[in-house]
This record gives sequence, structure tokens and C-alpha cells, in this order.
Amino acid sequence: MPTNVIMPALGVAQEKGTLINWLKSEGQTVSKGEPLMEVETDKATVEIEAVASGILANVTASAGDEVPVGHTIAVILAPGETISETATAPSSSSVKEISPQAFAESKIEDRTETPNSTPRIPGSRILASPAARRIAREEGIDLGALNGSGPEGSVLLADVRRAKEKPTLEPAAAQRVSRLVPLSPMRRIVGERMTQSKQSAPHFYISMDIDMTAIVGMRNIWKQRGERTLPSINDFILSACADTLKNFPVLNARFTHDGIEFLPEINIGMAVALEEGLVVPVIRNADRLSLVDLAQQSRQLSEKAQHKKLLPFDYEGGTFTVSNLGMLGVDNFVAIINPPQCAILAVGRVAPRAVADEVGIAVRSMMTSTLSADHRVVDGAIAARFLADFKRRMENPDR
Repeated sequence: MPTNVIMPALGVAQEKGTLINWLKSEGQTVSKGEPLMEVETDKATVEIEAVASGILANVTASAGDEVPVGHTIAVILAPGETISETATAPSSSSVKEISPQAFAESKIEDRTETPNSTPRIPGSRILASPAARRIAREEGIDLGALNGSGPEGSVLLADVRRAKEKPTLEPAAAQRVSRLVPLSPMRRIVGERMTQSKQSAPHFYISMDIDMTAIVGMRNIWKQRGERTLPSINDFILSACADTLKNFPVLNARFTHDGIEFLPEINIGMAVALEEGLVVPVIRNADRLSLVDLAQQSRQLSEKAQHKKLLPFDYEGGTFTVSNLGMLGVDNFVAIINPPQCAILAVGRVAPRAVADEVGIAVRSMMTSTLSADHRVVDGAIAARFLADFKRRMENPDR
């Protein structure tokens, strides 16, 4: 029997998913466990693996299509196996109609060959790979203006990237025009959730400067020793947050219409910025982990996020979030609370500053941290004590 390839459910409440790209073309051989397609939900973009080995056939969805969860979008045939056209035909009510032209154009395969451009005949259809179409759509690049280097002049991803990087010379009198980039599911849901958070939760903010000299020195010593797992600055922050939350459970809570719900686990979310949006993988029971164990988990989750391997379990259930823009050279900023949580900690870079001490002026490695809290759950004095306790832990990491 043929194996159906369906739009997977990557979250409990997910109803639809967007097909970003086929990683195999129709008619190609696929192996079980091999990456087959990229799917985007409102939370992440994930590579989906083939559930069987065989030949990919009856592809009915193209890159960019939004498809209901559970809907069959292709089949995998065993060698020598055939299937009738009606065996997996999609119903018109459950998936949008795909024109024959769009269906044919989506089959062009991306390659990394040396460009061999073929001029496109004006008025003819535009052949382009799914990845090229997606990037061109996001960047507002006109595919029709490009000379494709693929088969029959098809536009490949490399062609779009070259067009993006190539400077354009405008005539002095040329009129500049705006461009509209459609929202991805992830970008749309991030916007909706952040708007909801700012409108529903009365935010207030508290900032403190933290002396990171001890942590910087500790890391340098470990680095010289050649420690196998070297915790990052962010790992120290995540660990200190988890330990501090044990003393301030109200910041590990959420507002409900029936009251304030105190959560039994301390699950720290770490914001990771991707090109297509923001994801927040979660380190579960962070207060029970050693610094080294936490560092290993944070590194694994960050790599999974960058390679689009996060699963729902990896980003659900967070109780408190840390957002760190220090690696981008940011000194300080305020973050929007990630609902339904009641607080988020924003941290900037660690940099040398001249500060006053008991004997005069000294140069210390300093970092600014800003806590955003929901005033329906947390009062200012408690938030200030939380941040002071966090500061104490960061400045005395050996205790």
C-alpha cells in the first residue's frame, strides 16, 4: 500500500501548516528518516522526515500553500507500485486549488551548478524553484526580472540571492516604490501575541547594572584549562534566574480570571532570533540542573532552533523567559512579556565600564538587566527584590 504524506500536527491547537519547501522532487527516491519537506507553523519552521522509503508521487501541494492538518499532500510508493489518481485526491473544501501552471512551476529542483543563464521569453510563465519563490516573495524581488540559471531558464535560489546582493543603479529621476512582503505564519503570530501582551498586561520595568567581572574571570580560567563544556554568559544568566525564581514563586506564575496560578515547575525559555522570526525553546526544570547540564541543554536547543529541528515539546510550557541581545552589541533594552507568563528578563552585552568602588574609580565588566513584569501579578517591590537577588547570584557565582 502507498504511504500517505500528510500535513503534520506540530502543536496541540494547530489547525493548518504552511508548506515552505519540498526537499525532494516528485519521482525521486526517498529513504525513511530522510528530510522530505519544510513546514512552518505559528511557532517554528521544521524539517519533516519521510515516514517510509520509496518514490515520492502524487504531490498536490506547492511551496507556500497553507494546508489543513492531516490532509494528504503526496504519497510514497514502493518500487514498482502504482496508484490511481483518485486514491489520494484532495477535497476542494480542505485544501486550496492549485493551478496546473503553479503545480508545474513548483517542480523545479534547486541546484548548486555554475550559473548558465538562459534568457526568459517575455510573456512566458516563470519557472522557479520553491525556495527561490519563497525568498523572492519575502524580499520583494520580481522573479520575472531575473535570468534563471537552472533548466529551461528556471530561477534558482542562487539567482535570487545574487539579485538580493547586487547593488542596483537607479536613474536620477527614477521613482522609488514600496514593496509588500507577506507575513509568514510565525511573523503573524508573533505580532498578534506581542500586541495581545502589551494590551492586556500592564507592564512595568526595573533595571539594574550587574558586575560580571567574577563570571568573566571564571570563564577565562575554565577556558585555559580546556574545559569540555564551557558555559556561556547566557548559561550563567539562565541558571541564576532559575535559582532566583525558587525564592520568588510569584514571578513563576500567571494571571487567570480566577486568580494567580503558581506553577509547580521552573521552565526557563530562552529567546532565539531566526531570520523568519522569534522562537523560545524551553529548558525544563532548570532549577534542578547543574550549570554544566544546563549549558549542554541550551546549546542543543539553540542548534535545533537554528537548524529548524525544534519539536512542540521543545518550545511549550515555559514559565519565565530570558531575552539576551548582548551578542548583538546591545547595551540595554526592555522586552515584551511572553504570554501567559508574567515576567521576562532582558539582558544586554557585557562590556568594560568605569565604575565607582570603595577606593575610587575602577574598570569592571558590567551588564545591564531589565525585568519586565505584569503588574496584575507582581508588585514593584517584589520585582526589585527579585532583581537584587539575581544580581547577587551573578556577582558571586562561586557561592
